[in-house]
Amino acid sequence: MTRSAFTFALTLTFTCSNAFASKAEHAYRLLNEWRIDEADKEVEALVKARPHDADVAFLDGNLKFLHGDYAGALERLKEAAAKQSTGELGEEIRGLRDLVDATGEATRGFQSTRGKHFIIQYAPGKDALLAPYALDALERAYAALGEDFGDRPAEPVRVEIFPEVSDLAKVSTLTLKEIETSGTIALCKFNRLMIVSPRALIHGYPWIDTLTHEYTHFIISRTSRNTVPIWLHEGLAKFEERRWRTAQSGGGLTPTMEHLLATALARKHLITFEQMHPSMAKLPSQEDTALAFAEVYMVVEYLSGQIGWEGIRKIIAAMRDGKSDAQAVAAAVGKPFDQFQKDWRSWLHGRKLKARPGLVPVALKFKKSGKQTEAQKEVSEDDTGEIAEEKARKLARLGGMMRVRHRLKAAAIEYEKAQVLIGPGNAQVANKLARTYLELGDAERAIKTAEPALELYPDQAGPNATLGEGWMKRGDLGKAEAYLLAAVSISPFDPALHCGLETIYRQKGGVELEREAAACRALGGP
Repeated sequence: MTRSAFTFALTLTFTCSNAFASKAEHAYRLLNEWRIDEADKEVEALVKARPHDADVAFLDGNLKFLHGDYAGALERLKEAAAKQSTGELGEEIRGLRDLVDATGEATRGFQSTRGKHFIIQYAPGKDALLAPYALDALERAYAALGEDFGDRPAEPVRVEIFPEVSDLAKVSTLTLKEIETSGTIALCKFNRLMIVSPRALIHGYPWIDTLTHEYTHFIISRTSRNTVPIWLHEGLAKFEERRWRTAQSGGGLTPTMEHLLATALARKHLITFEQMHPSMAKLPSQEDTALAFAEVYMVVEYLSGQIGWEGIRKIIAAMRDGKSDAQAVAAAVGKPFDQFQKDWRSWLHGRKLKARPGLVPVALKFKKSGKQTEAQKEVSEDDTGEIAEEKARKLARLGGMMRVRHRLKAAAIEYEKAQVLIGPGNAQVANKLARTYLELGDAERAIKTAEPALELYPDQAGPNATLGEGWMKRGDLGKAEAYLLAAVSISPFDPALHCGLETIYRQKGGVELEREAAACRALGGP
């Protein structure tokens, strides 16, 4: 989940007269700083004065792009490119023109759902199911982050949900390889939030937390005028991504984050702030990216403990007013930036973080583009290959073969043998065994089997879904609801989740009944 604001080279020289160039350069800076309301007025004045100057057409096209008017932006940028084809400005115009063109193509035919403060845009079809969940979480984030950062956008914030990972590459400045290598599935750029639909990944991903993570970036970019460096940007966004569902920021390290940090500290191999720049999407692996996120999360936790939210807001304001990150942090904490980093590392060592033997950080698995045969789909979605222990891997595959043939007791025996070899926390084996117990009608054993896996991997849909169904069978609707909603927030296209929630809301009541009933039907449920 890597994101960084698109910036222009502020050294560009505009071709118009000196007085007019000064006004154009100021408008350009406003656009670069996402001061959209101010830029509206200045660009409007420039357009009235010289509507067809290359510089003005470029600024007008840029502004239209930031407002989401892709067709209008493309028209103006084509005009600008025809009149200014050389030099740095010509190169900038052509680059933005091509990006706008690609964005228009990628979003062609998108539908919209409008809320009070957000507009969710998506491709027709299943992704329409995401809109009510997205609006609910983002409205909560709007209120919570408004308290923390002191900013509540007046204009609706645009959110685009792309059906394929390749689409995100087309509408960003990242390559498809960088996206897949780093596990980037969302961005906050160009005055909007962009995520990949969870249906583009084999097991989904925490897409709702990701949306609120990106909204945090949006607020930081606005309040800082795009001056906050990547380490603090990402640290704050990670620290706030679950704020929509909790009364306080943070929430603590996940087991994977703790494991990665403990392992890195033991090896004396932390990712530096410099290595994170200009984007975590440039890091060489998903594991390095995850480690970097864990580090900056802990930096913000440390900062928050030292100076609170008032101090963090002062840091952002100081950078907005021209201070560097080192100067702003030093002023807020009362010590040089180098000393702050040393103190943070000492504090981190003092946390006595524990590595978890057997825990394997879960990588995002992207679906292959295009249609697949059932055999190809089965191979791509088979996760037994991730089991390192060879005998356990073979036993798990044998269990899968038995389960497909509905020989459930035999399947359970093979899975149990595999679990003896690799322990109860292995997500691949534990969830398959738990599902088999459910199919055998033994909800109690299913719950006991799924719980250790969920403790280690709370962001996995499988154990959440299994526990939700298990507690439904046990008659505890409150627990079942929480687990099923957690599964929806990761992998929302399983009809069993929504049909289960529909059953719960029919029994206990709730405004969510209509939403879940519609999702259950749309996904082919009974």
